[in-house]
Amino acid sequence: MEMDVGSLIKKCRKKAKMSQEALAHLMHTTQATISRVEKGLVTVEAKFLVKVSKVTNSEDVVIASLFSADAIMQAAQLVPMFIIGGFRLWI
Repeated sequence: MEMDVGSLIKKCRKKAKMSQEALAHLMHTTQATISRVEKGLVTVEAKFLVKVSKVTNSEDVVIASLFSADAIMQAAQLVPMFIIGGFRLWI
């Protein structure tokens, strides 16, 4: 399941039971900026996502989304692998 950054930020905010205004205050920005980010109307740097995850205490949400089972399986398909004696060896 793919999730864009705006949706991920919204998920973090909702998990923390914060309004856009409350998150904006902690992020030192405006509610309008948070709204535009969540809607995908503006792009943000990775450090913005990291800061959101910290102020909302949602690092687990970010990690789970970035390293979802789908993403891991896609990455595994890109790396040559041998199965020897039940162990997977990536080269």
